[in-house]
Amino acid sequence: MSKGVFIGIDVGTSGVKTVAIDITGKMIGSHTEPLEMITPKPGWTEQNPDDWWLATKQSLKLVNKELFLQGKFEILSISLSGQMHSLVIL
Repeated sequence: MSKGVFIGIDVGTSGVKTVAIDITGKMIGSHTEPLEMITPKPGWTEQNPDDWWLATKQSLKLVNKELFLQGKFEILSISLSGQMHSLVIL
């Protein structure tokens, strides 16, 4: 029998953080994939949106691997958050 799990993904300025939480609220997996910050001029900070997608996939892959090693899980929901003030579709 599979256990229910919730996935949270935060695309932040320093990295993409992914967590897996079971139905009791216990964190059962997590990973942070770092992101590069580009500073073309003083006071400017930029990031490549392609890096967000690659880091998201890698972070999810590693959390999924943690879950696989612990048994069978059914993903009940996925929640996303991000650091930008506009819509960026991954």
